[in-house]
Amino acid sequence: MSFLSYSQQSGRDENSKPLPFAQVTPEQKFKYDSKRNSFTIYTVGGLKPYSHEATETFQKKFDITYHDFGCIAPANMTFFETYNLLVFQHLQKQYGNDWQKDIRDNVIGINKWKERNK
Repeated sequence: MSFLSYSQQSGRDENSKPLPFAQVTPEQKFKYDSKRNSFTIYTVGGLKPYSHEATETFQKKFDITYHDFGCIAPANMTFFETYNLLVFQHLQKQYGNDWQKDIRDNVIGINKWKERNK
């Protein structure tokens, strides 16, 4: 994952050292991704197959990349849920509710987002 070493910049101050993964917060990753205008939405696979075409359309339309962990959830699920919730806020500001009808239902945190935003 590219954000693991995002602080590798030239310079000698303490803040320019790379952050170990355990020290990167979802907010820091989101801020870094915002500067690059490159966002990822994390998913956990399931039994339901997803349309490759619909997935590609969503990613292009909203300038988002899906990352699927497959059927094994990551150990730090809270990190990815918090990050996804920040991405959902970004999508909401940029596109209104349009993105919600096309997002995959196996996205980490989507049910929490929908519950909060009824």
